[in-house]
Amino acid sequence: MTSQQRAFKGFTLVELLVVIAIIGILIGLLLPAVQAAREAARRMQCTNNLKQLGLAVQNYHDANNALPAARSKVGACELWSAETKNGTLAAGSFGAAVHLLPYVEQSAVYEAVKSYCDASKSPRLQYAWGGNGLDANFKNSCPAMCAVIDAFICPSDGNATQLSTDGHNTGRLNYMTSRGDSLWNNNRHVNDESSAAAKTAHRGVFHVGAFPNMSAVTDGTSNTIAWSETVTYSGQSGLQIKGNVVSQLKSMYNGNSNAGQCLAKKNGTELVAGTSTVGWRGQRWADGRVMPSGFVTVLPPNSPSCSYANDDGWGAASAQSNHSGGVNAAMLDGSVRFISETIDAGNASNNCVSSGKSPYGVWGAMGSINGGETVTQ
Repeated sequence: MTSQQRAFKGFTLVELLVVIAIIGILIGLLLPAVQAAREAARRMQCTNNLKQLGLAVQNYHDANNALPAARSKVGACELWSAETKNGTLAAGSFGAAVHLLPYVEQSAVYEAVKSYCDASKSPRLQYAWGGNGLDANFKNSCPAMCAVIDAFICPSDGNATQLSTDGHNTGRLNYMTSRGDSLWNNNRHVNDESSAAAKTAHRGVFHVGAFPNMSAVTDGTSNTIAWSETVTYSGQSGLQIKGNVVSQLKSMYNGNSNAGQCLAKKNGTELVAGTSTVGWRGQRWADGRVMPSGFVTVLPPNSPSCSYANDDGWGAASAQSNHSGGVNAAMLDGSVRFISETIDAGNASNNCVSSGKSPYGVWGAMGSINGGETVTQ
């Protein structure tokens, strides 16, 4: 073979296969690093959103000398008729996120929602999921409710930018308001609870039908959690913990309330086989009921969420995220922390308390606003 022939000699098949194998190995090594970098960027964006919500709460308080309610009326929207027990008109259905719209550069959406509440409007928006003459599809009757608000969305939840799957086509919500370490009436106004044994004071930052002042937080704003995360429901399998709500778990109440039965529904990374679930978590950013937009510091992050009733009733709404190992959380002073899912959460079978230190460890202490605790973990 001449030198010219050798100069034009190509790769052998073996050499080509070796090169392809090396490239494949390099891609295999590089891909996890790329995915980790992307998740780090998503988690950073999620953290920034929580910081913005923390700042929005501070600005709202400066303007109104009060914190936004967990659930209340907005503008001329009527009170939810179901909340008239004991002769008390307790609260509307709209969540804290609605009150904060003007403070996250969404004043136009806020004014549009209020405009649909006007008594002269037909059809009329009365509560976060409908009203007289208002069809189920908000796209046709109140498009403001269909807005996808970037400040309310965590990019680690890949389905959160889609409109809800509940027939209303509303924008979603990844960031939940803290209802503290209370269970029984965490979706009710205190005056609407007739059972003395079941009454527990609202121990979280955000109250139902009330706008407390920052001075109520005697444990200190740096010790008290205001916001955390959820994974929104998007048709998850019946046994998937994140995004699902265990329904009709009436065993959480036997004269006192505790979440031990809810935690018992956890089977590794899934729910116990045969568990009945409903899909309410994060479905509507305007809905202030506890299952769509709240969380409690009773069960540690990424635990099951359980409803006493069939859908949005009171219960153990857990903080959840797709971040590895825990959730982001915004404290009332505006700082953001990453909370490990292994945080001390005490004993889930302890009964809730209406005063004093939380029975749910450091996690519970972060949720209570006046338990006399400081956060040391």
